[in-house]
Amino acid sequence: MTKRRLAVLMLGGLLIMSAHPALAGQAADLHQAWQGCLRRSFTLQAALSSRDLAADSALRACRDAETAYLSALSVSPLLDGDDVSRVRPALILRARGWLLRRNGARVL
Repeated sequence: MTKRRLAVLMLGGLLIMSAHPALAGQAADLHQAWQGCLRRSFTLQAALSSRDLAADSALRACRDAETAYLSALSVSPLLDGDDVSRVRPALILRARGWLLRRNGARVL
């Protein structure tokens, strides 16, 4: 997926946040939960295996949190499930990269 599609999804998320505060709060909370799950799982797995394997394992372990976050985005009036499905691979690659170069301050 292209950076443009990911940018469209992120922009849509920002528009949701400004137009629909309740949806924004839920999506933001779910995004933080997904990030926290990734961070915790990666930290644990990295102590036991390589960073690459730990990143892949964290993404698998946190699939439910990811699905909840993307579902919250897809129910907005500005995005639909197809938009989210198209950009999901790029979002996952970005999350994997974030885990591998993680310094605690980067945001997905």
